[in-house]
Amino acid sequence: MNNLLSLNDLTRSELQQILDMAMQMRRIALADYKKSPQLIGRIVGGVWEKPCLSGNAFQLATAYLSGTCIPIFGAEDELAQCLSLSNMGANVLVAACDNENIIKTLSLRSRASVINGGSAKHDPIGVLADMLTLYTKLDGLTNLNVLAVGNRDVNKVEELSHCLQLFGSTLVWYLPSDDVVTTRRGIVLDNAKAAFSGADAVLDLGLTPFSDGERYYGSNAGITRELMESARVNCPLLGSSFIVEGALLKEYEHNAVASRDSCYVSVAMAVLYMLQRK
Repeated sequence: MNNLLSLNDLTRSELQQILDMAMQMRRIALADYKKSPQLIGRIVGGVWEKPCLSGNAFQLATAYLSGTCIPIFGAEDELAQCLSLSNMGANVLVAACDNENIIKTLSLRSRASVINGGSAKHDPIGVLADMLTLYTKLDGLTNLNVLAVGNRDVNKVEELSHCLQLFGSTLVWYLPSDDVVTTRRGIVLDNAKAAFSGADAVLDLGLTPFSDGERYYGSNAGITRELMESARVNCPLLGSSFIVEGALLKEYEHNAVASRDSCYVSVAMAVLYMLQRK
């Protein structure tokens, strides 16, 4: 693996290899002493619009593995900044920007390995973090029915659906029928009760500005307890910590936000290590 731009071309074996490595790296991320030698002497450069989960994760991942991370935020010309880092000797570049062509061009012109840190169509590290979270919460990835809800972070839907299919699992996406703007991908249901019924896990993608939460979640404040209780017992919730119970917003006891954050940095560590082993 020279670059990681998307997960859509990975086989089950390749995906399993990354997840297995991430499980090993997670021991480091969760340990009190977080220093391992895998990236000694390695430089990881990254370009992000602003401080975010992806940027934090790659900075920590590099530090945990004894490498050096050079983050750049708010660059006017992401491609030029990344190519400059490559010319200066960076070993790995993480590019997070909406423009897909910038990331593709970078992978062709850079001497360094390139990781897509999140673009308009793909979010490979985020999807791998979701997969690892599901793996730890549900003791495996086979024969799962995972429900996606919301219309914001839709760049991960196609990749997550592909990855789950490799393990014989299914991603279902609930979108209300009157949402005519969001591009449908994969299996889409427009009945909330049917979508939540029996789901093994729920992924809250979030809502775009001015979206009516009532249409997507059953409440303007978030997913309702009633809908969550129609899923499997102790159904994990990714992407959100809270649900609506009656008129109150309460922390959902089976939310996986903390686990997903630790899985995100673990995946970043695994991918950085595997790219440097090539």
